[in-house]
Amino acid sequence: MPRPSPIPLPDIDDLTDCDTDISDSEDSNDESITQPTRAFFLGVRTSTLVSPRDLEAGRVPRNISSDTLVGDRPEDRKEKSDKPDSQGLLSEDELNDPFTSNSLDNSPLPRKRGSRVFRYLRWNFGSVYRRIFCLAFLANLAALAFLIAHWIVAGNTLTYQQASTAVTANILAAIAVRNEHVVNSLFWVFGTWPTRLPLRARRLVAKVYSYGGIHSGGAVAGTIWYLAFLVLLTMDFQSNGETTVLRSYIYFVSYTIIVLLVTMLITAHPHLRRIIHNWFEGVHRFMGWFAVLLFWAQLMLVTAETAQHSDMGMGKALLVSSNFWMLVAITLLVIYPWTRLRLREVEAEVLSEHCVKLNFNYRNVHYGQAIRLTDAPLKETHAFGVIPYPAAPKPTGANIRGVNMKGHVSQLSLVRSPDTTKSLSHTGDHGFSVIVSNAGDWTRKIIQNPPTKIYTRGTPQFGVMRIAGLFEPCIIVATGSGIAPCMSLFVQKPDHPVRIVWSTKAPLSTYGAAVIDLIYKTDPRAIIIDTSRGGPATRRPDLVKIVYRVWEQSQRDTPADYAGLQGRQNTSGRSKPVGKCEAVVVISNQRLTRKVVYGLETRGVPAYGAIFDS
Repeated sequence: MPRPSPIPLPDIDDLTDCDTDISDSEDSNDESITQPTRAFFLGVRTSTLVSPRDLEAGRVPRNISSDTLVGDRPEDRKEKSDKPDSQGLLSEDELNDPFTSNSLDNSPLPRKRGSRVFRYLRWNFGSVYRRIFCLAFLANLAALAFLIAHWIVAGNTLTYQQASTAVTANILAAIAVRNEHVVNSLFWVFGTWPTRLPLRARRLVAKVYSYGGIHSGGAVAGTIWYLAFLVLLTMDFQSNGETTVLRSYIYFVSYTIIVLLVTMLITAHPHLRRIIHNWFEGVHRFMGWFAVLLFWAQLMLVTAETAQHSDMGMGKALLVSSNFWMLVAITLLVIYPWTRLRLREVEAEVLSEHCVKLNFNYRNVHYGQAIRLTDAPLKETHAFGVIPYPAAPKPTGANIRGVNMKGHVSQLSLVRSPDTTKSLSHTGDHGFSVIVSNAGDWTRKIIQNPPTKIYTRGTPQFGVMRIAGLFEPCIIVATGSGIAPCMSLFVQKPDHPVRIVWSTKAPLSTYGAAVIDLIYKTDPRAIIIDTSRGGPATRRPDLVKIVYRVWEQSQRDTPADYAGLQGRQNTSGRSKPVGKCEAVVVISNQRLTRKVVYGLETRGVPAYGAIFDS
């Protein structure tokens, strides 16, 4: 029987309504347009209008492989598996290569800018976090210079009371900048409102997540001031009479405090924190609380000592003491998050044996926020990026339309898969979700024994993902469960233009089709790399090169390349239309985040990633 002549693929531009009765009907006899199939590259869908017979005849673009099709009828897959591969399809090696399958340049990257010394001073030692850290020191040096000038003019010397004030002020700054309301205020001012500022200004204020430099800088400066306080206190007591019982207590409390402060500084060193992270959290918490109690004891003892040599009573001396009021503020800041500790009801959805989704309904959240969860509040807490519940769909009955993207076949999901309904769970509800993946003992326990109730502490707090909203379009890079905080942007701002690169192990079986559907609805050209398949290029992908090539690719993009815009020029209201990507945001582990951010910044690509200092 002669083979029928090839039937050409339909013109995507003419398919103004891809979700039609023809595509949904099982009785349709149209051979040129059948139920659209959705292809995956290592879990990546490149959706296109292709019939099974076209696949058999090899009439498929080279970036599509019939071996990775998902959504075909079982009989179609079985029929195609009996056919030899056509010459127009990718080989298995090409299919597993993220560069070939996504039409990315695999040539060597450009050289990094400047010399090794320059790069270290500019992007390592000279990072924004360290600059803020140094500014904290410079502020203290300026205060010291002012006091020295005052002493020279007035003929006075530095007293331990003045050093004590400097200690308390630095510790107050270190603790205040960690308060969730202070952090959220910083992100509202610098990470949300400046959407219409020039690009250079937005790239500068986007570094707001480096605010931790104030915390560490204030803590270190406060400890140094405390050493000066101890020297001055000892010199003053030794030069003014004998050591009384009261002074003995002051010595004991004061020197105990310095042991606590130095221990906390040592355990807060990044290298030690990575080795003993759980111990670090306990040391920081309990020693910090103990230090605050001792500061109160020290304040009372020193005030009693001072009152013995003056006409002012102890009560009045406390009221006029700046140390007293700053210590009150420190104490309230330490206590406040624990007044927000609540045991919440939670609905657990087990996505796989490696991942569970926890659903909460007690409040709404914003994209880029994280919530602290724990089942043992005094032992440990863990921060997880929140995913707002999707908004209720507009009752327009409009169908999803294909998008023509500069020679790319329309990759938007053209039909609703059986998992789409599941992906829209809690649509229109009040609340949010978090995704917990297997990353340690605590997360493994939560996955194996999903809770019905769990503690939340404090209020949701903004993180680095918030600044992605400043740039349109931007490239979102995630590994593993790092995709969860990114999903908050995809859900709450579905029209925000982004490119997505996600590297993880077995994404479909681990996180489910609902997550995959959301990613491809947000970015039809998303690159998802399944690290459980393929050779070294896939199992250990060069994310720096992949992201850099996506960045290069975006230089030729226009608003038509971003499905979420739906014909608009941008979402911010700026006069300049969306085109090339403006920045890269990386959500991954500490080692890979630093590698990708450094590799991109040293090649002129603005990149942002968490600092891992909290």
